[in-house]
Amino acid sequence: MGSLWTEVGLLHQEQNLAPDAVVARSVVARLIADGSDTTRTDLVKATGLARSTVENHLSVLLDHDLIEDAGLGPQSSRGRPAQAFRVSAGKGVILVADVSTRTTRLAVTTLDKQIVARDELSMSVDDGPDQHLGAIHKAFESMLANNALTGKDALVISIGLPGPVDAKLGMAVRPPLMPGWDGVGVCGYFAQRFGCDVIVDNDVNLMALGEARSYRGQFLPLLMISIGTGIGGGFVSESGLLLHGADGAAADIGHNKVSDMRDSLCRCGNHGCLEAVASLGAMAERVSRLRNTQVSEGALIDLLVRGDPTTVSVVRESATIVGQAVADLVNFCNPARIVLAGAITQCTEDVLAQIRSVVYQQAQPLATRNLSLVHSELGNDAGLIGGMISGIEQVLSPRGIAYHTRPADSTMQPLGL
Repeated sequence: MGSLWTEVGLLHQEQNLAPDAVVARSVVARLIADGSDTTRTDLVKATGLARSTVENHLSVLLDHDLIEDAGLGPQSSRGRPAQAFRVSAGKGVILVADVSTRTTRLAVTTLDKQIVARDELSMSVDDGPDQHLGAIHKAFESMLANNALTGKDALVISIGLPGPVDAKLGMAVRPPLMPGWDGVGVCGYFAQRFGCDVIVDNDVNLMALGEARSYRGQFLPLLMISIGTGIGGGFVSESGLLLHGADGAAADIGHNKVSDMRDSLCRCGNHGCLEAVASLGAMAERVSRLRNTQVSEGALIDLLVRGDPTTVSVVRESATIVGQAVADLVNFCNPARIVLAGAITQCTEDVLAQIRSVVYQQAQPLATRNLSLVHSELGNDAGLIGGMISGIEQVLSPRGIAYHTRPADSTMQPLGL
């Protein structure tokens, strides 16, 4: 879970370098949340800490309702079953918003990964941040009220945005598909209204995180490619870390340059970007010219499903171009699995087949011998699931543990304020 195993490694350093108590509690809490180590004996073995130290951390986590008694664990061959623990379902809830260009999916979930409520807003990001964020705020309050909850029950809010995001500042940075959103403090907006931690990330990053966690440690590193109004990428490393890079621009494949398409103007203002050539909008424009009639992105999908020859040809050509960009990434970061997402990948096998063919032809044999390319298993829910996971990991992170176990007179502020 995130950097969990890196932090476990910190607990195995020399004995005279005592680990920070908050880091240790975070590790204990996330081991319990992961479900792999849930008894005192399990936790002692996994962390290398003394049993009395583990007991102390468990007591703090229990006292602050971050974990709870889960009854007896599995039967041991040497004695009676030991007491087990689980993360607390009643501590509070996580609010998740997966914002796309035309639709925003919302969810209220518990710390133990149960979905309490869902909603969907049909809104365009072109409406601007004030109207859009206000609608999300109102929907969150309604969803909480309908489940006998209030804003005080929110532990963390996790937001995914369809554009470049500076996760440290909690805002989009010059997002091509989101006019008017540049520099808007999304994190601060919700932190002021709910008084809890708020995290903001790129939508495809969260999709990648959700997809990776669904495999429970298998098929890592994982590269997620989403083809829609834009083209985005997200990368989860072999240790389970979501790769952001120095400023949050890692795996932003949509603005890689396509060498033989230098005249294509991208929404970002540059020419020859992959997004300007192979996104849904770019494909729809090419089909419109060839058919001499206006074709929308939705109509493009319909034509593709019906097997229209012109549309099929354009989609295959675009998939070839995407495949070339993906092959470069495969050579660079050697993923174990590539996951394709987006409506156009779900309605036909042509996109997956074409990208797979190009990647296996152009990437190095060593980088492809164990590589798999598949459709997203989570589909439209990938971003919501990833947002939930990101929220849980924030609550159980060292910073989150410090915040949720702080003294009553503490002046520690929510993330975003």
